[in-house]
Amino acid sequence: MNTTSCVVVVGYNGNRVHDIQKLRELCKSLYNARLILLVEKIQPHDDQVADHVCSTSLAEKDVAASLELVVGCLNADNWKLIGVLPFSDRGVLLGAALASHFGLPGITPDEARAGLDKQIFRRLEATASRSPEDYRPVISVRVESLAELRQRVVELGGKAFIKPACEGASRGCRVIHHPSECDDAWLALKPYREGGIVLEELVQNAREYSWDCVAGSTWVTEKTTTEGAYRAEIQQVVPAPLPSEVQARLMAAGRHMAGLVSRDNGAWHNEVFLRRDNLTSAVETNMRPGGMHIWDLAKRAFVNFDPWERWVRWAVEGKTEQHEPVARGYCGIRLLRAPAGGILRATPDIKALARALRIDLVEGQYAKRIGDSVSALVKDNFSFVGHIVLFNEHYGQLSHDLLRLAESIESRIEVTCLAPATRAVC
Repeated sequence: MNTTSCVVVVGYNGNRVHDIQKLRELCKSLYNARLILLVEKIQPHDDQVADHVCSTSLAEKDVAASLELVVGCLNADNWKLIGVLPFSDRGVLLGAALASHFGLPGITPDEARAGLDKQIFRRLEATASRSPEDYRPVISVRVESLAELRQRVVELGGKAFIKPACEGASRGCRVIHHPSECDDAWLALKPYREGGIVLEELVQNAREYSWDCVAGSTWVTEKTTTEGAYRAEIQQVVPAPLPSEVQARLMAAGRHMAGLVSRDNGAWHNEVFLRRDNLTSAVETNMRPGGMHIWDLAKRAFVNFDPWERWVRWAVEGKTEQHEPVARGYCGIRLLRAPAGGILRATPDIKALARALRIDLVEGQYAKRIGDSVSALVKDNFSFVGHIVLFNEHYGQLSHDLLRLAESIESRIEVTCLAPATRAVC
């Protein structure tokens, strides 16, 4: 009986369903292979962007059972697996197990755990025999109870940063400004406690970047996060505009973080602090493509560079190439906030606003629909109502236009506030 080649994509984060379509087209054009999507819960549109969709647990405790299930399904339908693409944080574990089982390019299950679990990464960081000269580990501890949280925050000087050990997309990330905030923070983290809670020193007055890597090709992305109790990423620019010595420090930090976990992984999104004294520190490591369309920004910002194609070729052929792509300009994305909490009532035409401001728009989309519930308090990357993407040869003009267009859109978004007895338009 004939077999059909396939590539398996394991999970995807948030609203990245349309990226699956890109991978599907590449698998077909490069290898005449079908794309099979493994998810924990099948969502609308999954079956439209993948050739086949399979539902299975991605939890660490279920990896062995899920591996057996997937192998059985592949064998029963005569699929020939030629590549594995772990596309979500939770998908890294099963992706590693599949790659190991079939002898395909990828990482070991142990390396996958170190990349997913922030506690394991911090242990590797603390015990490393060497690190870049300008690199400083972040103080990090696991907390098991509210009482321990209060004690540790006091030990850290009354301020700290708390987050789940095994989550992504800024879920559960929170700043504690004073020990009195521990009760609220601990309550808010209840959904994540089973996976572990990590408390770290609060790194202040630092800039954030990411070291992004696909099959050996690396660049640095500039990151902007929201202020306040929660920290969510609101803007990314590729490539980051940096003096050569700062670029070298961030590159060294990103490579060091990857080296602590695995030499063989095909995709990295390692988040790095650049401290006020120009020292670098790891925020966290992620063993999958960066979110917020970073790879799409890179495809537009660099000359003859397609991260998606490089990732697929890595998964099938193990193909890597050490190089830094050449920039032809800067490409940036900015997420859009709701002006108030309530029900989304009206949104302006993004294209029309961009034309009126004489800004060349690459992309503008809403993630929320009229009638959806929205919040002015951004808790994570899923709290935004949409995004805009711009390109410019000049970084200063790009930054100016991103902010100008975002403010113009946000000021015209209408929300119906939900008050106890009445409704009013905010």
